[in-house]
Amino acid sequence: MEELLLFLSFALPCAFLAWVLPEKYQISSVNVSCLLFIGFADFVSLVVLLSSSLCTYYLAKKRDRFQFLVLLAILLLAILFACFKVVSSMETNVWMQSALPLGMSYYVFRLIHYSIEVYKGNDEHIPINIFLAYMLYFPVILVGPIIRIGDWYREIRRRRWNQEMFSNGLERILYGLVKIVVLGNYLFSSALAGFVETLDDSQIWLHTYLDCVSYAGNSYMQFAGYSDVAIGFSSLLGIRVMENFNYPFLARNINDFWKRWHISLSQWCRDYIFMPVSSMSRLPWFAILASMIVLGLWHEISFRYVAWAMFHGLGIMGWYVFNRYVNLSLNPPLQRAWDFFSVLLTLNFTIVSFAWIKEDSLAKSVDVFRVLLGF
Repeated sequence: MEELLLFLSFALPCAFLAWVLPEKYQISSVNVSCLLFIGFADFVSLVVLLSSSLCTYYLAKKRDRFQFLVLLAILLLAILFACFKVVSSMETNVWMQSALPLGMSYYVFRLIHYSIEVYKGNDEHIPINIFLAYMLYFPVILVGPIIRIGDWYREIRRRRWNQEMFSNGLERILYGLVKIVVLGNYLFSSALAGFVETLDDSQIWLHTYLDCVSYAGNSYMQFAGYSDVAIGFSSLLGIRVMENFNYPFLARNINDFWKRWHISLSQWCRDYIFMPVSSMSRLPWFAILASMIVLGLWHEISFRYVAWAMFHGLGIMGWYVFNRYVNLSLNPPLQRAWDFFSVLLTLNFTIVSFAWIKEDSLAKSVDVFRVLLGF
């Protein structure tokens, strides 16, 4: 909540300056606002972000003569990210637990995306000021979406004042705040969690299940709410940012869920993990597991996130097998019943999957599944 208040305190002056200044200074004012926000929130994070961004940009500029430098940049970014993730997961002291620079999970994936696209011959002529605006853009630092550099460049070039877009942006910010404060913090984290604590030992299954519901619901409201705020604020600046959530709990299968949940991250893993691995190995199931494991480790380098990723990966593989070998041809009433059952099954699969990550150890997560399975 403190990060949200800090964000809003910088966002409003940034939106004002982005329109009242002469056009040639507007993007520069956004850059300055982003620098001030990140530096005020965590100066070390600003240093790491700026240095890694500038190094990546200038290594990518050497693509024509030294293509291996771009590959080196990708490798170094992956190593840097892994090292910070490992250090921040250590429990030896408080400093190590807070060692991960602000927003690193998101901007490292943006840097890797930029490096790969430059290596492939795309997006290599982005001006440095546009690139820095892309990397420093603080509305997406904490929770995304993971914007693509080509989309960003197009939006900056066609950016114009649009009263309707500005108005919609204010509404979207309000929707996001309602999700975060009312639905996430109050309904799921306070009201539902408080009710769960009133259940006694004779209702251990209901207690465990509703605890998963509380965690899953709050996680969605926080992520989706912050994404709404980022998308809404971007609209105030005249910049369209991709949607990151599309009613994921209404998905009819687990594959559909990952097309609706954290869309920008799912698409990143599809383009840069699933497609290359599938192409090289000719094993789609292996590519699915590889993509999900990378997605899990992106959140946290731990066994519980690997277990969560494998759980979803096996779920997606199971859906593909079912979809390939079972051809349901139902009349309209039965089809509606089947659609409802599919949504309900996917919803519960997803809710239960949060048992892997809501606990602080893999052993406790296994205990949760024991209860849910009636053991």
